[in-house]
Amino acid sequence: MKREIALNIPYAGGSFSRGVALAGMRAVRKRTQHLHWHIRAPVLSVVMWVCLWTNLNSGFWNIQAPYSADDWQLLLRALLPFAVLPVAAFVFFRRAKSRLSWNGPSTLLMMYGVMATLAAVFSPHSLWSLYWSMTFLATILVAWTFLDRRDPVESTREMLHITWVAAFIVAAILAYQTRGSVFSDASSAYGFAEVEVAGLSRSSGIARWAAVPGLVCLIRAYHSRRPVFILLLLGFSAAAFFIVYRMQSRGAIFGAAAALVFALFVSSRMRRYALPFALLAIAVILLVDSPATVSNSITEYLERGQSEEEFVTMTGRTRTYENGVAAFEEAPIFGRGQWADRLVIYEHVHNSYLQAFMNAGIIGGIPYLVSWGAGWILFFKLQKKRARLSPEDRLCLLEAGTVMMFFTVRSIPETTTASYAVDLLVMVAVYVYLESLAVHLSARQQSSFQSLTAFTSYRRELEQRTRAEGYFPR
Repeated sequence: MKREIALNIPYAGGSFSRGVALAGMRAVRKRTQHLHWHIRAPVLSVVMWVCLWTNLNSGFWNIQAPYSADDWQLLLRALLPFAVLPVAAFVFFRRAKSRLSWNGPSTLLMMYGVMATLAAVFSPHSLWSLYWSMTFLATILVAWTFLDRRDPVESTREMLHITWVAAFIVAAILAYQTRGSVFSDASSAYGFAEVEVAGLSRSSGIARWAAVPGLVCLIRAYHSRRPVFILLLLGFSAAAFFIVYRMQSRGAIFGAAAALVFALFVSSRMRRYALPFALLAIAVILLVDSPATVSNSITEYLERGQSEEEFVTMTGRTRTYENGVAAFEEAPIFGRGQWADRLVIYEHVHNSYLQAFMNAGIIGGIPYLVSWGAGWILFFKLQKKRARLSPEDRLCLLEAGTVMMFFTVRSIPETTTASYAVDLLVMVAVYVYLESLAVHLSARQQSSFQSLTAFTSYRRELEQRTRAEGYFPR
């Protein structure tokens, strides 16, 4: 068909007209291919995002000769970043125009990730460090590919929903695996649930998996109008927070409490319904037990039977912090690459900011530190303009801010976004979604300004014409 059209074009100028016609056809074909690429790219982004989630609880140590079916699945999961990173880079750099701001939280995280990758040359185990740098960079690049759609807000919102669903599924699996400890007669599941999941996650990790869907389900419940959904979501949320309570991880508990208080202050709907219920529950607890008894119970719960020294040292974290600071002082400028805490001091440093400075030094640690502030500044800017957002985006904005508050508190006793983990996957999805909202609102504001300018110019021109013709409208 295309050939027939090309042959039926009148020459009227010889080869020149034919060249113009063929050039036009090539332009149409290129535009069509570009359109098809945009149809395929979202599906590819979802597949890559799922691959990164599948890579969790795997690692460089699994890249070895497999001897069983379990070894094969670990090997395949460990190899996924080698395929995801180049594909994500190809999709991202194919874009015609970048919509990202240089001071956005995800861009700052990428700066930190690049510096940590370069610092791998100073790592005692460079291949291990490079592997985790690759997974870190792949996470951000895959999230950026969701911006390739015609509607970036819709696509990044979909990424956020996929992230919530993935966290819910893993939390449900962990809840089933740890049911013997969670629903036992023991006073706490702290330290016991790890045996049931074969060391795949500690109590703090299990509580983290439960807290994220618990927060999202609670917010969805208070913003839903269907009684069946409200009861179902409240049930899921109650089960999730019960797991958090039973795991007795102080970082997750304080993080979840701070996130709930944050949601109450930000959301007027939650203040209207949840705050009276919370005050009623506190009043009932105080009526059943005296304030002194309640205070003693809370103290015993937070102490977890530890000695005063263990409690003051945050279960040995202060010693780890001293070792981490000493390792940072050995390479303060460039750092020692990803996983510097495990590969240099041979233990988890339990602090996001110290781990970032150990990984990438001052050059990379500063962008990492600023990324948290940039994320919160972006959230509150969007919160001021929430009236211009759709109802679904207003709800997703609240969910993103609440989850970000949970991980902000958790970043102090644990490592969050400084290395590849589920924390990074969740927070990158939050950051990129917030950035897409900001770009969307900025584009709408610019479009409105251009329309107003065009209308003003047209009106001025019309007035000049009417005056020139001697007609002055009243």
